[in-house]
Amino acid sequence: FFIFIVSNIGGALTPIGDPPLFLGFLRGVPFFWVIGAVWFIWLPTLILLLLVFYFIDSRNKAEANESKTYSGKIEFKGLKNLIYLTIILVSVFLDPSILSWVPSLYPLPFGIREIIMFAVVFISYKAADKEVLKANEFDFEPIKEVAYLFVGIFATMIPALQLIANQAKEMGEKLSEGIFYWATGLLSGFLDNAPTYLNFLSASMGKYGLDVNNSSHVIQFTNNYESYLVAISVAAVFFGAMTYIGNGPNFMVKAISERAGITMPSFFVYLIKYAVPILLPIFFLVWLVFFI
Repeated sequence: FFIFIVSNIGGALTPIGDPPLFLGFLRGVPFFWVIGAVWFIWLPTLILLLLVFYFIDSRNKAEANESKTYSGKIEFKGLKNLIYLTIILVSVFLDPSILSWVPSLYPLPFGIREIIMFAVVFISYKAADKEVLKANEFDFEPIKEVAYLFVGIFATMIPALQLIANQAKEMGEKLSEGIFYWATGLLSGFLDNAPTYLNFLSASMGKYGLDVNNSSHVIQFTNNYESYLVAISVAAVFFGAMTYIGNGPNFMVKAISERAGITMPSFFVYLIKYAVPILLPIFFLVWLVFFI
C-alpha cells in the first residue's frame, strides 16, 4: 500500500508528484492545471484505497501475535535537509520555456534546473550527518538497481511505444478518452509510465493535428481537449502502481525494503495477489464513472 498510495496515486496532483506529470509540465502543461483537473478523481480513489488498507491492516493486527512494545516517541534529525528540499522544489520552475529570464544551455541535454538539482543532492549528501545515514542504513545500491533496470527498459521500450503512438495517430477518429485511459494505463503498468504518458499525449494531440514538442500546442490541447489529457494523466499515474516496473520509485521501495530485511513479494505475486484484486476494480470504477 505504500507503493500504491505514496509512490503513485498520492502524487497525482502536481507535476512533482509523479514522473509522467513532470514530463507533461516540461512540455508545456501548466503546473497547477493538474490539481484542478484531477482532484475529484484522485480523492475518491485515495479514499477507497485507504479504506481497503484500513480493513486489511486491522485484520492483520487482530491476527498478529505481537509482543513488542513501543515508546511512541518520534525523533526527527536533519532539519537542515528541508532547506535542500525547498531549493529542489523551487528549481522545478527554472525552465527557459516558462520563465524567460532563465538562461538556456541548449544544445546541452540539461539546463540550469538540472545543474542546481544535482549540486544540491551532492551538497546534501556530503553535509549529511553520518550517524543519521548509518541509522537509516543509507547507501546507493537501491538507486543503482533501479538505474540499471530502467536503462534496459527505456532502451527496449521506446521503439514499441513510438509504433503504438503512430498507430494511434492514424486511428485517431476511433479513439475515445476511455480507450486512451485503458491503453495508457495498461502499458504504464508493464513498461514505464513516464514515456508511456508522453507517447500517448503525442498520439492524442496528433489526432487534432497538434505537436507535443510545441508548448503552445500543448497549452491549446490542455484548454480545448482537457478530457483526453485527464484520462492520460490519471491512467499513467494510477496504473504505474500495477507492477514494480510501472514507476521508478516502486522498484526503489522494494530494493530499500529488502535491504532492511523486509520480505517483499516477487514481481508476479505483487501483481496477482495485490495489484490485480485491489487496484483493478478501483481503476475500473474510475473508468466507469469518469471516462465511459
